[in-house]
Amino acid sequence: MHKAVSLSDILNELREIKERIRHIEEAVEELMDLTLTSEEEEMLKEVREKIEKGDFSDFVALEKLDEVLKE
Repeated sequence: MHKAVSLSDILNELREIKERIRHIEEAVEELMDLTLTSEEEEMLKEVREKIEKGDFSDFVALEKLDEVLKE
């Protein structure tokens, strides 16, 4: 037995599919924004290593660090 489907039903279904695709696109865009590139991952690794070693020279001007340490 076949169910009768109107053009209006098809149009509504297509609109729902279009909306779902839009949500998927937005989710993928957000994921892309949160995903680090290989260059960013390497930079983050280097920064973490420097911080663990106590090397803040790349983050604070040495003159300012000297001033703070003298106070």
